[in-house]
Amino acid sequence: MPEAGGLSGIQCSGLFRRSRRGLSFVREVLRSPSGAERPGGTEDIAFFLRYVRPLWKVGASALLATVFVAGLKALIPLSSKVFIDDILLGNEAGLSSLFPVSSLTALAAALLLLGAVMGGMDVLRSYLMAQLRERFSLALQTDLFDHVLRFPLSYFRSQQTGYVMSRVSDDVQILQYVFSQFLPTMIANVMYVAFAFVVLFSLNLRLTLVVLAFVPFFLLVNVLFIGRIRAASYRERERQAYVSRDLAEVITGIDTVKTHAAEDREAGRISRTLRDVVQIRIKNTMLAAFSEYIRIGVQFLMLVAVFWYGGSEVIAGAMSVGDFVAFTVYIATFAASVSIFFSFPVVIQPALTSAARIREIFGLEREVGEEGLLAPEHFRGQIAFTDIAFAYPGGAPVLRGVSFTARPGDVIAVVGRTGVGKTTLINLLMKAFSPQAGTIMLDGIDLADLDPRWVRRQISVVSQEIFLFHTTIEENIRYSRPEASRGEVIEAARKAQVHDDILGFPNGYATVVGERGTRLSVGQRQRIAIARAFLKDAPILILDEPTSALDTATERQVQEALGTLARRRTTLLISHRPSLLAIAGRILLLEEGRVREVEPGSIPAGDAAAADAQKRHRPVAACNP
Repeated sequence: MPEAGGLSGIQCSGLFRRSRRGLSFVREVLRSPSGAERPGGTEDIAFFLRYVRPLWKVGASALLATVFVAGLKALIPLSSKVFIDDILLGNEAGLSSLFPVSSLTALAAALLLLGAVMGGMDVLRSYLMAQLRERFSLALQTDLFDHVLRFPLSYFRSQQTGYVMSRVSDDVQILQYVFSQFLPTMIANVMYVAFAFVVLFSLNLRLTLVVLAFVPFFLLVNVLFIGRIRAASYRERERQAYVSRDLAEVITGIDTVKTHAAEDREAGRISRTLRDVVQIRIKNTMLAAFSEYIRIGVQFLMLVAVFWYGGSEVIAGAMSVGDFVAFTVYIATFAASVSIFFSFPVVIQPALTSAARIREIFGLEREVGEEGLLAPEHFRGQIAFTDIAFAYPGGAPVLRGVSFTARPGDVIAVVGRTGVGKTTLINLLMKAFSPQAGTIMLDGIDLADLDPRWVRRQISVVSQEIFLFHTTIEENIRYSRPEASRGEVIEAARKAQVHDDILGFPNGYATVVGERGTRLSVGQRQRIAIARAFLKDAPILILDEPTSALDTATERQVQEALGTLARRRTTLLISHRPSLLAIAGRILLLEEGRVREVEPGSIPAGDAAAADAQKRHRPVAACNP
């Protein structure tokens, strides 16, 4: 039996295990980052100077105001010397020759005047810094968002929405914090420290050298922690991006989550991702705490040294009481400023991380723009695929030697089993991807030589995945041609046979459709998309399963509108609905990566779409005038 007050073997074993876990945690926090975890550096901050240069006048004015305020602030602790040496002790050789204040009232009045001037200049400085911050943020966010919008479609189809949004927004917010909070405070403190040291040298050279002797210790803290904090910040940003990615995915698919009663499952998935973020944040906090603990310790030793050496100077008569009090007041007041000054390289690491991540976004290759590419003034709409081969990265070939021609006015149906590559054909035509072999010609011009934005302006798309913006019906229709008049919008809605439905809403065309158009029925959303296509009036029309989610009665309405829309255009139709195939004048069968033109009665019966098409297909000559 263990002695009273002692520890049992089990208790000692538990204490030992906890100690080992604690030491393991400390080692993990303080471990040196790997090469892959050393993101960015000061060159990334330099990259963003392009957004500061146009604002140099505002920045210079803000800097001058900051210097002026710091200079006035550095005079305040001198009041303690004036108070002790000149007023209390009546030392005529004090500062009275420079600042002739011989009474307590005069000193108080001088301090009030100094405070009023300093306050007014500080308000001006804050206004100028706000101008600099907000105009910098506006330029950066605008440029970044414009850059992201110009990424190839393949990028957005390979990345989840929440991840992209986090990269674009969260890191910019960190840089905004640097410009709105940290950088102004840093500049002000640097100026104050500079002025304060000038005064300290004038008060006592030897004691000031004692203070400067502690500078290497502050620099040592930076050397120890900069790389670790930067790496930890990078890991935190990445995990936070994963959280945003998963949240956006769950919210977007909330109908599916509810249908499968998967709330607990999704909450658990998000919780696991958040747990990783929390663990990294704890490590970040501990890194900051360790560095701050050492920094505060150095400050405490510096203060002790000032008291010991300064006190010795006063006792020896080499330093006046007023000088010593003023010196210690300076040490006390700018201790925080010195801490901020020397902690800058550590605290700036999250900003450097965000700057590196934003610069990484800027470094991603944008879609080839208008410069050097063709944008013909006239376009008839002829399409020619010649020996096209394509495979997705790491996947098997999807298309092998695909060739066909679509002339203006042709309505061509592309049929085949699910996953055979029908939508890939459309993506290639839209320049979302580039073929590995073969050529695609538009009016005899190689698609590779055409500006992608010009190409997409020549194409109207009506698909099964309709996206409507959270705005009015009129604005959603007008999205295809923003300059269209109200009358043209209404005419497009009439052609799409949705005008009467729109008038049935209390607010008519001003009705807000809700996020992704959830306040409208599937059929109404589909016909609004058709109205967009009517309004755009592009030479090429792509119909990608446009009626797959519709009931028979609604499909009949949509089919009639699509038949009208297809007239006098080059139309590619992808559909498994036999009734819709009836508007096609030609049918292309895509199987095993190759395409061939077939008669309706010769489509292989194994194709689910083709089986019904054999029975019900009727070419519509009116679609091919």
